[in-house]
Amino acid sequence: MKKFVLGLVMGLLAMGACGTAWAGPEAAIGATVVYVSGNDLLIKATDGRLLNYSVPAGYQFTVDSGKVGLKDLKMGAVLKGPVATGSEPLIIGHIESVKAKVYVARPPDTVTLILSDGSTDFVVPAGTMFTVNGASVPLSGLKRNDEVEATLLRAGKGDGSTPVLKGALLVEKSEDLPQAGSMLPTVIVAGLGMVLTGFAMLLASRRRAALTR
Repeated sequence: MKKFVLGLVMGLLAMGACGTAWAGPEAAIGATVVYVSGNDLLIKATDGRLLNYSVPAGYQFTVDSGKVGLKDLKMGAVLKGPVATGSEPLIIGHIESVKAKVYVARPPDTVTLILSDGSTDFVVPAGTMFTVNGASVPLSGLKRNDEVEATLLRAGKGDGSTPVLKGALLVEKSEDLPQAGSMLPTVIVAGLGMVLTGFAMLLASRRRAALTR
């Protein structure tokens, strides 16, 4: 029994290690570029996940033609190498294009929009420009009730569709979006705890049964 429990524990730990690797930089190999805006990148991984990266200046990506920077990364390009930007990407649930009014702009990187389901905070990628009454306006120039067009990367469930980029690309605040690799290890640890608890209860039950014989 002890050998079985030890083997099970080692197996679950190995699964956790594999899950972490699966969600790591290699997850971008073979992924397709969906959007590039400012310092922001959205890709569609081969498993269908939509992964959002904030890309540091000077970072290079590997494509068919070689190494390119973010500004030269074309939509539809296929990534040939891993992506390690220094932080885990966010997993995007669904994407929607909207016309919405600004509730408040908070430079350098946050805007609150008034949507049909209430006001929501969004991260504004560096270098993003908004169009207001035909004029190009930075985040710092937005005023309350300005109407803007935006493509929103949000949490929740979606069908994996990636509509044409319209307006500014905005990302729902990260506390609402899971990081790639953050969920599977948690599930494994929780499962491991449940398995060990179950075995402990089983052993205790057998001991009690042995004592009553």
